[in-house]
Amino acid sequence: MDMIEGRGITDNIQRFSSLPPYLPVSYHILRAEISFFLKETNQDLLRNSSLQSRVESFFTYKAKQPPILNASYGPFSVEKVVPLDLMLTSNFLGPANKFSFDWKLKAYILRDKIYLSQPKVQILFHIMGRDWDDHSTGEKLPCLRVFAFRETREVRGSCRLKGDLGLCVAELELPSSWFSAPTLGTGRKKSVEQPEGSPVELYYTVQPGDERADCAGGDLRKGNAIRPGKDGLEETTSHLQRIGTIGLYRAQDSAQLSELRLDGNVAIWLPSRPVKQGAVVTAHVTISSNSTVDLFVLRAKVKKGVNILSAETSEPRQWDVKQEVGNGGKHATTTVACQRLGPSARNRSSSLFNEVVQMNFEIASFSSLSGTQPITWQVEYPRKGTTDIAVSEIFISQKDLVGIVPLAMDTEILNTAILTGKTVAMPIRVVSVEENSAVMDISESVECKSADEDVIKVSEQPIVIFLNGQKTKNKVHLQ
Repeated sequence: MDMIEGRGITDNIQRFSSLPPYLPVSYHILRAEISFFLKETNQDLLRNSSLQSRVESFFTYKAKQPPILNASYGPFSVEKVVPLDLMLTSNFLGPANKFSFDWKLKAYILRDKIYLSQPKVQILFHIMGRDWDDHSTGEKLPCLRVFAFRETREVRGSCRLKGDLGLCVAELELPSSWFSAPTLGTGRKKSVEQPEGSPVELYYTVQPGDERADCAGGDLRKGNAIRPGKDGLEETTSHLQRIGTIGLYRAQDSAQLSELRLDGNVAIWLPSRPVKQGAVVTAHVTISSNSTVDLFVLRAKVKKGVNILSAETSEPRQWDVKQEVGNGGKHATTTVACQRLGPSARNRSSSLFNEVVQMNFEIASFSSLSGTQPITWQVEYPRKGTTDIAVSEIFISQKDLVGIVPLAMDTEILNTAILTGKTVAMPIRVVSVEENSAVMDISESVECKSADEDVIKVSEQPIVIFLNGQKTKNKVHLQ
């Protein structure tokens, strides 16, 4: 909501009336697709009781250039561009003379937990407010430079917005030293890893690319965004926009593993996320921390398309592991005998299980119908019998997906349907992002639903959210 004050010269003739005097000026808003003058519910009648000034509140929507306020009184008129400091938001894309005024930038952190085994940060940027069907194919979209800050250290990356959707993916490779324990101020290190991970702050800045569409532009090793060097970055530091925070972890999060209990002693942990064809999958075999079992034999059977690899003990001083592999045509089997070597080590963690062995499987192929590969498991206790057969499934993807992101064409949808009776609609696209940062439009392969159809409705294909004037609720944030 914006307010502007207009003043005009009046004559010196004093007039008397039972109504408060006011300046009879007509106002018009230009260069905005939709605009409204607002009336306050408890407006003070005497606020505009003057022949020299007048205050009005107004609202603008979808302005491609800074709006202009026109004030007219009889044959006289005056215009003024609404000051930018009343209109700009924190995710403003850039100068209005280079990019459309209503364009804004949205950033999506694809993974907010980063592990030492995969130290790459990926951020999807997307222009909002840009008409996907009405833009110049030759327009040069800006570059984005991204910064990651860990205490006083910094890593940079960049990408250039492009395509009909105006998006790009920036990558940041974090050094392994960033995953070490944080310092305590006197050179000492904190040995216990924080549950939320070591925090890293992410920022970006908008900059023009060169004629070759190169976004790197200069030696990135000079200075940093905290203490800029002499490479022209002093100008960009004041325009850093915050993206968010990620957490760094040295060990893989158990939340990314699914548990399969074989009985009260043994449990198998496998990746819960889809894996790519050709990847090696590790099954973590654990035993209950209060178990007294000294010997057990674990059998696993896989179908054609899965190769059985090694079995390695996790605690060589505690467990001896021996593996045998057999092939039977359509199936392959492996038998792993686990023998406890000594008394159970004192459990210093709060974990309910201790890892005994890691078994590795290679996913060579899979059924195109199911997209999964099953592994059957059974535990045998010598002279005590066997457990029932349990089945786990490995979900396989042709592509190594990092995330699926829905994109809206604009930041907001204004319900004018309740006033005009005309349906208001906004298109939605859904894209997938792979490990190599490739982006694919998968809108035709997904189904979208509204979390509350009393607020907003969603059509099927093409995916469009719309308001038809019949909604019964209001909401600021929609899903």
